[in-house]
Amino acid sequence: MKNTSHLHMNRPVHLARRDAYYEAAVELLNRPLHGLDLRERVRQAERALALFKTAAHHARFAGRSPQALPQEADFLRFMQLVIDQIGSLLAMTQQQTHFLLEECFLGQFLKAQPEQLQLMPGHYQRRAEDIQEGLCHLLQMAYQPHHDLYEADMNGLTPEERARYNQAYGSFREDLRRIELEQLKRGQTSGAIPHSS
Repeated sequence: MKNTSHLHMNRPVHLARRDAYYEAAVELLNRPLHGLDLRERVRQAERALALFKTAAHHARFAGRSPQALPQEADFLRFMQLVIDQIGSLLAMTQQQTHFLLEECFLGQFLKAQPEQLQLMPGHYQRRAEDIQEGLCHLLQMAYQPHHDLYEADMNGLTPEERARYNQAYGSFREDLRRIELEQLKRGQTSGAIPHSS
């Protein structure tokens, strides 16, 4: 029989990182895009993608514990769908850069006149806005299922495990706030998120 004691021992920390990074990503995606320049919108989508990938990574580890709930697999599947949608958001946002930030690479490649390409950035921007709007709606609908999963997970932990979860969760949220403040001070937001098991 496979020894899974380490999976259960680390479960509260993996759950805490799952929840902290998931919540930070949701908050980030709910921020309005208006007023952000194109580079900032690309960085915001990159950061949201990195946060969701980290949340999913730790959801996988938490789900390997013998004490994992069936709903955890559903939540992980949901996060994977969101990751795919954020990838689409990022792709549509990045497409705009080919027309606006790279001295019109596509215009040069296609040997097109500026008037032939002038509508393209707006087309990609509208797709990105549609995807973001859909994501925000989807994440609002996911609030209650995530909260219910959190409650069920907490009910399955011992008091000592809950204390470990709370301590780890607080630490992760503080780290994420500190990283974001540092990036704002530098005038940028990077997609690079600490990623550890």
